[in-house]
Amino acid sequence: MAKRSQLFMLPLSESRPPSRLSALLLILIAFYSPFAWIVLRVGPWDAKRLLWLKSWPALPGFIVRSLDVFDGRPVWTSYAAMGTLAFIVLVALLRIARISWPWLVVAMLLAAGFSSWNSWFAFQSW
Repeated sequence: MAKRSQLFMLPLSESRPPSRLSALLLILIAFYSPFAWIVLRVGPWDAKRLLWLKSWPALPGFIVRSLDVFDGRPVWTSYAAMGTLAFIVLVALLRIARISWPWLVVAMLLAAGFSSWNSWFAFQSW
């Protein structure tokens, strides 16, 4: 009878959660790869494309640029808001990804979906 009670005390999964580095790497790939069109797009490498490349870390938060709050304000405020949103979403996804391997896949799909949505908006404003 003692063995049966110990059986129910075991965790459901004996596997270890993903490491911080592997979760971070996979989430970053899913988070920033939808913006690869900036590099792969045919055309001149002018100041406009270089500006988009410089703003790449904040681009997953591009949806913030569509808010009317930033009309008439300096451009750096919208970039700061974009970067803040991207950072908050990235931290939340990393927290989800560290739970277990299946949750890492869920976090990668969420990151890819969120970034693809923002990438589409960014591509429309190119």
